[in-house]
Amino acid sequence: MAMRCGYTWEEIQAVMKMAQEEYDVVRLVNPVRRRICDASNNLETDEICGSIWGRCERCENCTSVRALQTKRNAYKIEFADKKAFFVVSRYVEIDEKPRILELVADVTKDFMAEDSQRDRIARFINSHNDMLVTDPLTRLYNRRFLDEHFVPSLTCCHEEHLTVNVAILDLDDFKATNDQYGHQAGDYLLKDVASFWKLHFNSREKNKERLVIRYGGDEMLIIGCGLPGQEFQQMIAKHYQEMRKICYYKPEVHFSFSMSFGVASSEELPPDTWEWAQLFDLADHRLYAGKDARKKAK
Repeated sequence: MAMRCGYTWEEIQAVMKMAQEEYDVVRLVNPVRRRICDASNNLETDEICGSIWGRCERCENCTSVRALQTKRNAYKIEFADKKAFFVVSRYVEIDEKPRILELVADVTKDFMAEDSQRDRIARFINSHNDMLVTDPLTRLYNRRFLDEHFVPSLTCCHEEHLTVNVAILDLDDFKATNDQYGHQAGDYLLKDVASFWKLHFNSREKNKERLVIRYGGDEMLIIGCGLPGQEFQQMIAKHYQEMRKICYYKPEVHFSFSMSFGVASSEELPPDTWEWAQLFDLADHRLYAGKDARKKAK
């Protein structure tokens, strides 16, 4: 049976009061803006939701974002300060406004494990959460991270009039590299390239995110928030120019490679109404236009 999600403000206050008998923390959050809502009036405060875990950046295993997307409950075990917490994120609509009801219970005393076991379990859970959003080959963020964590945050970018830039990078003739040198050489090249770009674009700082994502195959996305589009494009071109374009796979096997990229900025789209698909398509079109131009020039 589907759970009820629509409430009036008076009804949700009654639900929260009942939940306080079982949970240590009961709160309403807007996970897109990462803000806690005032329990007395449902208005967003300046408090960051991740502060409960001692974080200022967005949680990479944010169950509240997942609940917002699926409109269902999401659950996790969180470890902080040698304590274990059970977290329930429940999608609700309060007077037709989407919110997440977060319920947090300190289960440290009820967690049937010794300290050494608890540490191992914490490491396992953190590792599992990392695996969910990370590409195992390149250690870049994966498509799931893009879809479930970054794209939902774009609503906040609209509200704060924040510029979002994206570059789509593609290895030229990657299939030929695999055919000539083998798939292990191709994997080595992907890891080598990924490490280079991650070195220059790796920050989760609010409104200044710099992210590298393996989109699929040999395609990578580089995202830069909060800087002018022209500056972002210059950064991509500058780093690409500086990048060593020879892959040293083995002492006796090394080969040259090149990359194509298409860059787009939200500055080029209708202010505050643009969508991720528009931004991606613009960069994607430029990527393939550049490839076609080089083929014709040969």
